[in-house]
Amino acid sequence: MKRTILTIVSILFVITVFALGVSAVLASKPSEAERFEVFVNNESLIKKLGLAGEQIEKLKTAIGNSYFPHGRDGKPAGDPPAEEGFRMDDEFRAEIYKILTPEQKKQVLTYKFQLDGGLDANSLYATKLEVFDLSKEQTRKLRDIEVERSGKYQELLKGIDFKKLSEEESKTAIEKNRSAMKTIATEYNAKMKAVLTPEQLEIAKKLTEEGKGLREEVGLKPLK
Repeated sequence: MKRTILTIVSILFVITVFALGVSAVLASKPSEAERFEVFVNNESLIKKLGLAGEQIEKLKTAIGNSYFPHGRDGKPAGDPPAEEGFRMDDEFRAEIYKILTPEQKKQVLTYKFQLDGGLDANSLYATKLEVFDLSKEQTRKLRDIEVERSGKYQELLKGIDFKKLSEEESKTAIEKNRSAMKTIATEYNAKMKAVLTPEQLEIAKKLTEEGKGLREEVGLKPLK
């Protein structure tokens, strides 16, 4: 199953995140490489992690060699089938974890979870919950939920030809479906949480509380 179509990726990702404040409401979430860029570009996070110059260069190379669903300089936008996207994300994480120390890896997993709002995030994903040392069965279930959620969003927006709409018309189209999208997000966040053990949920709540204010502390804009 495709996680979303390219036209929705290119037009609506920016609209939903920045205009509506519904973080990654579409199935085409940023790849792990896209999400990791903040750790090599933000001076405060670099200091918190204690990254050395050689590590930063190796991490930047790993990022550059990975994929970018929303495009970047020199790399066109492109959204692979879900399983292929999961595989490339796994390969990217495996590569960067060889570059980081065990303590840095632990910090990255924690910060990644907290910077996106922890359990209070608009959308939960398997990779955001990796901080809880997920079992293979939990990872499989969470990824299945992601794919199922993708289908719900695609079904909701089916029939809207965003290629023919202006940016303002696209915003209006999304606004009309905003309530339904929030309902889907709430439903699937609950399904994600249900996969976690009671112990993992307690840790998640603790990390969520501890992470409040982290974005401001490192100079990032607050989540809407």
